[in-house]
Amino acid sequence: MTLIKITPATQSTVDPNLEETSTDSLENINQLISHELRTPITSIQAALRLLETGQLGALSGKGQRLLEIALNNTNRLLRLSQVLENQPLNSPISSVEVIERFRLEKELHKGLKQQEFILFYQPIICNTSTRIAGFEALIRWRHPRRGWVAPVEFIPVAEETGLIQVIGDWVLQEACQQLEIWQNQFDLDSSLNMSVNVSTLQLSDPQLSQRVQQILQDTHLNPHFLQLEITESAFLDNSPTAIANLENLKQQGVRLHIDDFGTGYSSLARLQDWPIDVLKIDNSFVRSGKWKMIEAILMLAHSLNVEVIAEGVETQQHWLQLQQLGCPYSQGYLFSRPVDSQTATSLLSQQFSSN
Repeated sequence: MTLIKITPATQSTVDPNLEETSTDSLENINQLISHELRTPITSIQAALRLLETGQLGALSGKGQRLLEIALNNTNRLLRLSQVLENQPLNSPISSVEVIERFRLEKELHKGLKQQEFILFYQPIICNTSTRIAGFEALIRWRHPRRGWVAPVEFIPVAEETGLIQVIGDWVLQEACQQLEIWQNQFDLDSSLNMSVNVSTLQLSDPQLSQRVQQILQDTHLNPHFLQLEITESAFLDNSPTAIANLENLKQQGVRLHIDDFGTGYSSLARLQDWPIDVLKIDNSFVRSGKWKMIEAILMLAHSLNVEVIAEGVETQQHWLQLQQLGCPYSQGYLFSRPVDSQTATSLLSQQFSSN
């Protein structure tokens, strides 16, 4: 295949006594506002909790979703009241950071409604055939004021506020729909897969496996073509909900990856008990040339009868070394950066036009 690179103080003159009195007043105001916020919100939160436990009757699916939003909003307001009460008035930098944090949270909600999010796709290459074997779907936020906002900035906020469930569902729906479009466009059978990242919080959601099943039905996608990438720390979660989700997803036919393998704390003794299909070697191993470690992971994967994908492949030397070690799949900037769906479609067109 053709390798394509896409390069997307002056001193204060205020009377010290007056300044001290003003600060005390502001602190009292902060505490008053915090109290006035917290008192009604706590009552509302208690009522919402009764709804959540079913003590006031069963809710429809839409009602459950509205309840989640309401609970997230009350939690958000309570955090704001705590910030107001505890925020030092002589710490302007911290105040700016707090304001930006709450602004980002608000804009996340707005961004979802106004469809500011987009999926990019990075190819996964078969080292034997040198063809595209699949794509990893990666979310991007095209912010109207700040431009492109990195996932490392907004995903933690989404996890803290519970929005990760909504974002995760959108990513799954969009990625599965895109793969179904490509399968029809290029008359594919089993030669292309789609990888989607799933967070620890998503895995702890009791409804995850059911929602994945519904999305697969809605997009008419064979579950075998969907590959969920889960970090080692998520696999280490022994909660009954996480275990049930993994088992249900496996029974559906969805393939499971351990993402960033080698950077976590997974027990090798337990590794064989997990329902995994692929180990995805963290990009730091390839970039730093830890070939002995990679060789050991390949031997481990072979003994467990699972596949391996090496991330962080940026040079021809990286790729050649992985091929010599017998690594089946590679992913990295050598082949392509993450690209939008139109560019990814062009990469597939080049591949199939060369047949």
